[in-house]
Amino acid sequence: MTLLTDLAARAAQAPRRADAAARSLTSLHVLDTLGCVAAGASHPLASVLPALGVPGGGGTLTVTGLPGRHPLRTAVLVESVLAHVDEFDALHPAAALVPPAVTVPAALAVAEQEGLPGRAVVDAVLAGYETVVEAGLRFGGPRLYQRSWWPTALFGALGAAAATASLLDLDERRTAHALAIAAAGLGGLLSSDALGLGHYLLAGRAAADGVEAAYLARAGATGSLTLLDAPATAALSTTPTDPRKTALHLTTCVFKAYPCARPLHAALDALRAMDIPLSTAQRIEIELPDPLLRFVTADRNPPGPTEAAASAAFAVGTLLSGAPDDVTFYRGPLPPDVPDIALLPAPDLNSALPDHWSARVTVHTGSVVVRGTCDQAAPPTADAVIAKSRRHLGGAAIERCLALDDLPLVNVVRRLVPY
Repeated sequence: MTLLTDLAARAAQAPRRADAAARSLTSLHVLDTLGCVAAGASHPLASVLPALGVPGGGGTLTVTGLPGRHPLRTAVLVESVLAHVDEFDALHPAAALVPPAVTVPAALAVAEQEGLPGRAVVDAVLAGYETVVEAGLRFGGPRLYQRSWWPTALFGALGAAAATASLLDLDERRTAHALAIAAAGLGGLLSSDALGLGHYLLAGRAAADGVEAAYLARAGATGSLTLLDAPATAALSTTPTDPRKTALHLTTCVFKAYPCARPLHAALDALRAMDIPLSTAQRIEIELPDPLLRFVTADRNPPGPTEAAASAAFAVGTLLSGAPDDVTFYRGPLPPDVPDIALLPAPDLNSALPDHWSARVTVHTGSVVVRGTCDQAAPPTADAVIAKSRRHLGGAAIERCLALDDLPLVNVVRRLVPY
């Protein structure tokens, strides 16, 4: 058995292993992702995405943020970009990637094109998450960051291919070949300076490539089933391991409470737990595990909203504004009342990685110094995820997402996302 055939087997087993609670959680992931897509449509970077549309139409699917109707590839690419552009979508910390952006838009678009029910989407999302997270775990996602690879871009096509294979009812052999075709184009370099649209397009392209790989496999195309063995090991300078995780990977993904870089979440929770008005702070020191410091800054004048989402100054600013879940805060200038923010290494917190992303904070006022620690940012409750989605989606969309397993046709879900 090769790694790709193992992933295909896991993809097939995931829906069968899911109990009612896991399926309900999957519907919540679809809802959360659609809320992120709707929020992303107003992001400044989204203004250039209509350039990806087909002149004069030429497709059958509506696409968030684009007029007219478009082909399947355009729908998946654009909505996958929108799902992640605000850094508000769920993630798997140990695999260091964001499964929803490369799985949910693909599953919904394919299901609409194929005229499939909501239950098929739940199955597909479970299969996609299982595949992309397992690949990230096998190759040590956090270590890949250190080699300038973005795990979501590297393995995202595998998640989309597995989700689409599930929707197309491919057997395990065809699913393995869909994954092999997707694996042939894996890639995605991390930027060392500004992110920009090029970074977010990587997720969209990966998802679109994965969808196409599954359709090609259905038509009879094949690929090398050993690509994730010796070739990937050589290319990534990493030997895949078998983490032997028993829980469904979707159940260990984490919803985000804040639309900013994940290393800052524990710091925000620590600050919110303090018995001191942050408005009195003159300086705030945030200590993070050493490996996480490369993903965040204290920049008060970032070049754009994508860099602002990685700025501790902006993250603290959302707390002072009283709206820590407001994506639009990162799209404007930093208010002048935000205190001085310093980021410092905390080597003693390193050992908890990758399962725990901890933070220590120190608040200096004129006469008082207050310290606090958060071992792990608290994930939002289901009610909090629904409330988060309500900022960007109407009640009908929320109701249908939560009842996804019972929907006879999934097209009503995508079409309820505001444009």
